[in-house]
Amino acid sequence: MINSLAFRCLLKTEDEGNHGNDDTRCFILSTLASQGRSKVQCVLCEEYMLVFDRYPLVDGTFFLSPRQHAKFCIEVKVEGRMQFLTCVCMGCLEGVTGKAVSCRFCKTRWDGSSLVLGTMYSYDIFAAMPCCVERIKCNSCFKPVLHPAQRLNYFSDYSHMVPCPHCRTLDTHFVKPLGYCYVQRMVRPLSQWP
Repeated sequence: MINSLAFRCLLKTEDEGNHGNDDTRCFILSTLASQGRSKVQCVLCEEYMLVFDRYPLVDGTFFLSPRQHAKFCIEVKVEGRMQFLTCVCMGCLEGVTGKAVSCRFCKTRWDGSSLVLGTMYSYDIFAAMPCCVERIKCNSCFKPVLHPAQRLNYFSDYSHMVPCPHCRTLDTHFVKPLGYCYVQRMVRPLSQWP
C-alpha cells in the first residue's frame, strides 16, 4: 500500500544512482500517499498507471506544471510556488499506435521519447520545447513573447512567470492548455507486404 511505502521512504534514504534521487522519490510517494493514491492517470490519454516504490516509479514520467492540465493533477507547493504534479504514460511519450500527439497549429509531432522514464521533471515538459510561434504567444494579448528564433536558456525557464513585452501581463505564457496546443492523432501501423 502506498501509505506504508511513503512512510518507509521518509524513514530511509539511499542513493538511487543515475535513475533519480531519494528526495524526488519521497516527494512523489508522500504526495500520492497524502491523496490516498496508488495509481495516477496520464494527462493525455487518461489511462491509469500503477506507482511503484522504487525507480522507475511509473511506466511514464512525472512533471510539475504551473497549470492544472486535468482535474486529477495534484496540487503541491514546491519552493514556495503552487504547482501541479502531472504524469504522462510511456505510450504517449513515445507516440505508440493511437497515442501520437501533434501541435494543433504547425502539425509537428511532439516527441517525449528522450525523457527519462519513471522519474520527475521540475518543469512543464510540454512548454519546454515550443515548436511554433503560436506556442510562444502571450496568454493575454496573443502577441509573441519571444522572437520566433529566440530560445530561453533552460527548459525550466518556459514554466516560469515572465512579463509580456507588449502588454506587460505577468504570466506563465509558454504553458498552454494541452487541448489548445495539441491533438492526439491515430498513427497508422505500416501495412504488411502481401
